[in-house]
Amino acid sequence: MPPSSSSSSSTNCRYDPQWQPHLPDECWESIFKHLTHPHDLESLSLVSRHFLSLTNRLLTHLNVSDHVLPLLPALLRRFPNLTSIKLTRYFTCDIDALLSQIASFDLPSLHSLDISHQSTFRSHGLRQFSQKFPTLKSFYCSRMRPDLVLIAECFPNLEEIHVTFASLYSDKDLHVKALTSGLKKLRKVDLSCTSNILQDSSIFTLCQNCVSLEALVVGETSSVSNIGIANAIRQRPQLRSSDVRGGDVTVELIDTLVSLKFLTCLDLSYSDISDEALCALADGVLPLRKLSLGGCRGYQYNGISCLLRKCNNLQYLDLQSTRFLNDECVIELSFLLGNLNVVELSGNANLTDLSLFAIMCNCPLITEIRMDNTSVGKQKLEEDCVVVNSHVKFLYLARNSCLNDESVKMIASVCPNLEMMELSHCRMVSVGAVEVLWRCCKIQRIDLAHLGYGLSQFQLRINFEVPTLFELDLSRLSISNEELSLISKSCYNLKELKLDYCDKITTRGVKQVVKNCKQLRMIGLYSCEKVSSDIVSWMVLARPSLRKIRAPRYSRHSVGQGNQFLRHGCFVRWIPKERNVLLLKF
Repeated sequence: MPPSSSSSSSTNCRYDPQWQPHLPDECWESIFKHLTHPHDLESLSLVSRHFLSLTNRLLTHLNVSDHVLPLLPALLRRFPNLTSIKLTRYFTCDIDALLSQIASFDLPSLHSLDISHQSTFRSHGLRQFSQKFPTLKSFYCSRMRPDLVLIAECFPNLEEIHVTFASLYSDKDLHVKALTSGLKKLRKVDLSCTSNILQDSSIFTLCQNCVSLEALVVGETSSVSNIGIANAIRQRPQLRSSDVRGGDVTVELIDTLVSLKFLTCLDLSYSDISDEALCALADGVLPLRKLSLGGCRGYQYNGISCLLRKCNNLQYLDLQSTRFLNDECVIELSFLLGNLNVVELSGNANLTDLSLFAIMCNCPLITEIRMDNTSVGKQKLEEDCVVVNSHVKFLYLARNSCLNDESVKMIASVCPNLEMMELSHCRMVSVGAVEVLWRCCKIQRIDLAHLGYGLSQFQLRINFEVPTLFELDLSRLSISNEELSLISKSCYNLKELKLDYCDKITTRGVKQVVKNCKQLRMIGLYSCEKVSSDIVSWMVLARPSLRKIRAPRYSRHSVGQGNQFLRHGCFVRWIPKERNVLLLKF
């Protein structure tokens, strides 16, 4: 309430409807940044012109696909603080024209461009782009055949580049020279190659010339040896991140890694490494925060335990597909991981509930656990044997054939602040998923695709409110219209709902969802044989919040209809009979 004059008594104070509390824009922006879901900004933008201008300033990333292209000029004018632009994987339009178009707009904060997965293109567009944005910092051109000479000429001040060579050049030496000598300000380089374009000398020259280099990703390649990598990174003792996946981890490489006293991130995935090498690495007492040994061969428990005893400040650990790993090993290692935030243990068939609850109990700061395709559910535990961990937010337990409702209920009871859970392809789980929604009051995303397909009867009845749930995947579930109606009434804040291959639901059930979920932005209906294709037009008009619809199989619409849907802000994806199901992901 506004202050009254000194002559007025408190009883004479009246509320002024024209008066509103004033907050600086910085305060509003700080508040908006703490929203639980990015799509909430769209609702805020409808409140007032002031909020519209504030939310427009907060969007910093833009993905450009074919269907977004007609709206691109309006989007670039609306969001002046864009920092990165990325072309989607299936972008098929003229990249040269697109870059020229972007260059015609004033985007002072733009510093990152991603054109990965695209075909080669003419130089005109990139040159125009570089003239407008000469200080571009990050460039992504993976899974394509980039012109490194052109890139180095256009963006000599690049600090980060991601390159995956798909094929050889006719004059590869010229392109390698452009990379190693033309981009001397690089701080991060990703050269995960699929060809033999790079040699030991190339990596050496790169490290020698790029005096600011802090992160190097080489990956597995037959043309670069670990000795060559060791000689190269020895030129840059300030390296903080090194990725040398694949091949044999030699003594020379270990000696070099030990000399990197600022190394915080190390990825040796899918390499051959011995216990002696891990112990030698431990003797270096490196300040590692992230360690990836997924799929590695040759080492045993003694080697990894020796390393973790010395590197006890790890925040991320990847031990997926480790052959010797069992519950006893994980329990012992968990006592050495007091600062761990994320652990990856997928693909270890010998790990059961004992490992899962040991991590929760002995790693108090753990927030994310990945144990897909393990034996979680095989070893039953009593409730008094487990402790509550309020830090766990993300649990990935897909493809656990032993997991059942009892185990899921136990897990839900000790993770009260869970925000995301993946239970897809867990064939013995049904009502346990409902228990997660009931017990975890902060749940936002849950993946139940292919759930319970090993059970003779399956029901998913959610008859209580779940206002925090934003994303729900029910693909390939045999749920009925009645169950779907209950879900839409209970989870009324859903923004994304996937119902692909749900062969029991009909047009009536889908209409009930669209009516009840007033914030729905995406719905997947591929291969819902009992849902009429005519429902697409109705959904676009009935629910203005919809942005993507995966239409029922065999449904078709004309170019004119597609453009009309786009004018309503919704992209409708239909897939002809002959198209591969993998193209469903957009």
